[in-house]
Amino acid sequence: MTAEVVRIRRRDAVLAALESFRRIHPAISLTSVRAFLYVAENPGINVTELAVACGLTDAGASRVSRALAGPQIDRPLPPSLGLLACEVSAVDPRERLLWLSPRGQALVERIEQLIAAQTPIALPAAALSDDQPDPESAPILATRSH
Repeated sequence: MTAEVVRIRRRDAVLAALESFRRIHPAISLTSVRAFLYVAENPGINVTELAVACGLTDAGASRVSRALAGPQIDRPLPPSLGLLACEVSAVDPRERLLWLSPRGQALVERIEQLIAAQTPIALPAAALSDDQPDPESAPILATRSH
């Protein structure tokens, strides 16, 4: 096995946001991330609307939302991340409305900060040359084994 040093530039906003989710739960699925973001953009969305938005069945959306909610909800599912709050609709007691919990709101604020930083996904070719390093990039040196 040989080891080589790989230069990794600072993460762009999309990768940094995904890493924020991964720090909360390393095995979080893209479906869970999408569901969380739909709730963030549509506070008070019900589980059926979330299912339609995410392309899930009602049961699938229910499972994802119960895993994103905290352990204080009725029938929580692991990992009970505490990112969503769930309440029974005043109009229909069978309907569950989804909101961001304080922890979920803090995550949204972090993601909004990352987006506001506007770090591009790809740097222009000139910025990648050794002659003109990107002053904003903080290279991360990683060792990769083969």
